[in-house]
Amino acid sequence: MHDLMVDFETVTPDLWMANEETWKEKLLKLPNLFQIPLINSNASLNLPDSTLVRFKGMIQDMHNPEFYFEQFEVLNTNTNEIKNKSGKYRDTAHILENEKINYTENLKSSQRQTMVVVSMPGLSDWAQQVEDKQNYLKHLEQQPNSSKRLNQDTKLKRSYEEAEEESDSMEVVEEVGNKERKVTEKSDAPANVVSREHLLNFPLPDTPSKSCIVKIYDDNENLKLNDMIEVVGFLSVDPALSGEFQPEKDPLPDPQTETEVETITHNPPPSLVPRLHAVYVKKLEHCNPLVKSFDQGAVLKEANSAREHLLKALTELLLGDKLAAEYLICHLIACVYLRQETLALGQFCLNLSNLPIQKYPNYAKQLYEIIKQFVTKSYYLPLTIENMNTLSLLPKKDYECNRLTSGVLQLSKDTHLVLDETKMEQGRLDATGVNNVAALGNMIMTQKVEYDFKYYKMEFDSDVSVLVLSEGKSLLPSDYHVPLRPEESSLQIFNAIIEAATYYLKEDIMNIIRIYLTSLKLVKYTISEDIQFVEDDFIEMRSNSDEDNPVTADDLHRLLVLARLVSLSRGFDTLDKECWEITKKMEAERLNRIKNRVASTI
Repeated sequence: MHDLMVDFETVTPDLWMANEETWKEKLLKLPNLFQIPLINSNASLNLPDSTLVRFKGMIQDMHNPEFYFEQFEVLNTNTNEIKNKSGKYRDTAHILENEKINYTENLKSSQRQTMVVVSMPGLSDWAQQVEDKQNYLKHLEQQPNSSKRLNQDTKLKRSYEEAEEESDSMEVVEEVGNKERKVTEKSDAPANVVSREHLLNFPLPDTPSKSCIVKIYDDNENLKLNDMIEVVGFLSVDPALSGEFQPEKDPLPDPQTETEVETITHNPPPSLVPRLHAVYVKKLEHCNPLVKSFDQGAVLKEANSAREHLLKALTELLLGDKLAAEYLICHLIACVYLRQETLALGQFCLNLSNLPIQKYPNYAKQLYEIIKQFVTKSYYLPLTIENMNTLSLLPKKDYECNRLTSGVLQLSKDTHLVLDETKMEQGRLDATGVNNVAALGNMIMTQKVEYDFKYYKMEFDSDVSVLVLSEGKSLLPSDYHVPLRPEESSLQIFNAIIEAATYYLKEDIMNIIRIYLTSLKLVKYTISEDIQFVEDDFIEMRSNSDEDNPVTADDLHRLLVLARLVSLSRGFDTLDKECWEITKKMEAERLNRIKNRVASTI
C-alpha cells in the first residue's frame, strides 16, 4: 500500500482519491500550507500538470455546473484489457491511441461547480511582497512544465445545458493533435479578436492580477460571488483545454449549443488562466498576510500603541488637523458588522473637504499613496468627467459570451475605495456618467452594488470603505463630513512632511499599523447593559434641540457607530463613559466646523 506520509509534492489525483479522507486530514494538520505552491507567487508555467497547488482570490463569476465522467471503463484494443478510470480532479482522460472508452457500461456521470477566481482586486504592493516572500519556491524556477499535449485526449467535461439536452447519450469530445495548424489557417478565428483583457476580465483596470478557473466537487461550501477564498487543488494546464482547439462540429447531427466566442471565453488558454480542481476550499475573513492568527486580548492590549503611531502620521499628513486624523482612523477600521433590512450597520463613508489643492494640486493623490501603505486592499479613482463617462463601474451579464463582465465596484470586503473629487473639471456627464455617479451614491448609502443582468437588476451586498476627498462638500452622500483645518505652518512645508512621514514610517512601524487595521475589524464588540449615560445624554440633547437643529434617531445612530470605532481604536471591546465623552466632543467639533465653514482660501 502506498505510504500516505508521502510529501504533498508527489501526490496525484489517483493517490488522493485512493485515501481521500486521510489526505484531507493530513492537509488540515499542516501548520501552514507554504510547501504547497501558491500560484499567486509562483508562475504556473513552472508547475507540472496534476500538481497540488494553491490559489488565493475573489470569486468573480460562477458558470453553469459542468458534467464529467466520475467513473468509466477503458478498453485496450490490442490486449482487450479493461481498466477502470476516474475523471475526478482532471479535465482529460489521457487515454492511449490503442484505447477506447466504453460508453455503454459502467459509466457514471457527475457534476462539478465551475467558477472564475481572480487574485484580490486592489491588493497592495506591500501585501503582495509579503505573500511572495512567504510563498515563493525558488526550486520551481528550474522545473520545466511537464504537462504534455497528448496525441489523443478525451475531454471529460460537458456543459450543464448539453447534458440536459442529451441526457440519454453522453458523448465526449475527442481531441486530435495538431489543432494549432488549423487555428492559424483560419483567418476569421475568434481567437484573433478575443483580447487577453476580455479573457482575464479583471474588475480593476491597469492593475496586475491573475485569474484561475476553479472546479469544486463539494456542494457544502456555500460560496457566493465576491467571497475571498483560498483553494487547494490539482493544477490542470493541458494546452488541449484551450477554446482555440475545440473541434469543428457538423451543425446538422450535432447542433452547437455554444457560439465560438463563448467557447473561447469559457476555455481560455491554460497558460493564461490555469484550471484548479479543488480538494479544499477555505473562506477567508481577510487577506492580510501579516495576520496569521487572531487573539482578541492581545489585539486590544496592543491597539493603543499602534493607534498613537497612526495618529501621529495622519495628523502630519492632514496638515496638523488632529480631529480629521481621528475620523480617518475610525474610517480605516470601520466595516459592516450587521445588516438589518435596508440598513448596513457599521458603514463609515468619510468626506474630507477643504483640501489645499490650490497650493498642492496633487494633495489627494499624495494622501492616498500613504494610506495605500497602511491598508491591505485599496483603489484610487479620480472622479473626472472622462472616467465617469467611460468606466464600467457596475458588473454586467454578457449573454453573447455567457459570463459576468466585471466592473470597478465588484470588490471584496474591506477594500478601501478613495474617490478624488478634486480632479473633477467642467464638462457634461452622459447617460453612462449619470448612472455611474448614481451607482457610487447607492453603494455609499446602502453598501449594495446593483449588477446589470440586462433583463433585470440584482443587488449584491458590499462592504467597501469609501473615502471622498474634495475641495468643497462632496456631491456624493457621506456619513461623516469633516472640513479640513490645516495649520499655516504645515501648509508651507507639506513636501517636507511627506518626506518625514516616509522616514518615520519604517517597516516595523508600518507592520504594526497594518496588523492593527486588519485585526480591529475582527474584534467582537459588545454593548454592555450599563449604558444609562447614553440614554440620559440623548434625552438631554433632544430637550436642548430646536426646530433649526433637531436631534433625531439618526444622530444617535451616528454617535453610536462613531463611539464603537472610538472604543475599538483605543483597545476597548465595549463602550465606557470616557470613550462616549470623547465621541460627543469629536462630533460637536465636527458639526461646529460645518456650521461655521467658510469658503476655501487655500
